[in-house]
Amino acid sequence: MPGQEVLILYADVLAFLNFALDFLCLWICAKVAMRRFIGWRVVLGALTGALYALASVSFSAFPLTLQLLFHLLSACLICLIAFPTKGIRPKQFGKTLFVFLFTEAGMGGVITAAYYIGHRRATAAGIIALALLFGGALVLYGLYCRKKVYARNMKIEITFGETRVHADLLVDSGNLVTEPFSALPVVILSASVLPSPLNKPDLESSPVPLRAIPIRTGTGMGLLYGFIPDSITLCPPFEKHRRVDAVIGIDTDNTDFAGCDGLLPGALL
Repeated sequence: MPGQEVLILYADVLAFLNFALDFLCLWICAKVAMRRFIGWRVVLGALTGALYALASVSFSAFPLTLQLLFHLLSACLICLIAFPTKGIRPKQFGKTLFVFLFTEAGMGGVITAAYYIGHRRATAAGIIALALLFGGALVLYGLYCRKKVYARNMKIEITFGETRVHADLLVDSGNLVTEPFSALPVVILSASVLPSPLNKPDLESSPVPLRAIPIRTGTGMGLLYGFIPDSITLCPPFEKHRRVDAVIGIDTDNTDFAGCDGLLPGALL
C-alpha cells in the first residue's frame, strides 16, 4: 500500500551476521563459563544459529510466548552442539545456557540501540565491529570475576595412558591427606568424572595400579582407592599452567563438592 513501510531482508546478509554474532557469543560463553573451546563444534553451533535465524523470520505470526519458547529451545540446541556434554552436570549446562542467553540478549540490545541511534544506517561491518567491542568488554568482566574466585577454585588436567580428564576442584587447605608410601598429597576426585572402569575402582579390572589411601571421615577411618597419574596440571586463569606431583584419590560416595568435582590440597598451590 502507498506510504506503508516495507522491510527487506537479505537472506545471505542475515545468515552471515547471525553466524558471526553466534560464533562470538559462543566464544565469550566458553571464556566466561569456563567451557572447552573446540573450534569445529563452535562453528557447527554458530551455523545452527544462522539457520535458525533464517527460519525464525516466519515465526512473526506466532504468539510471543511461543516465539520465546522457540528461541530458548534453539539456544539449548546451539549450546549442546557447541560444547562437549560428556561428564557435564545439569547445573554446569544451566550456567552455560544462562551465559549464552545473557550474552546474546546484551549484544542484541546494544546493536539494536546503536542501529536506531544511527538512524538505521548501520552496515554489516559496523554491526560486527560493535559486537566485537561489546564482546571484548564482556570477556574482560568475566575474566575479572573468574580472577576473584581463583583462590577458591582451580581447574586441573589429569592424564594417564591415552586418557585425559578435566576437572574443576575446590581448594581445601584442610585437605592434609597423603599417600602412605610416597607421602604425596592426595587430590580427592569424584568417581563420576573418571571414565569406566575407574569410576568403580577394582583391583582386578583397573587400567592403572591402585593403592589404598587411609582417610579420616566424620564417622571414623576409611579407605580410598587411588593412583599416581602420568601428570597433573594446574590451570589457573591469567597464569602459566604448571605440573604438580600428587596422587588421585577416587571418591565413590560424593559426586558434588560445593559445585565442584573434588578437593585440591591447598599445599599444591
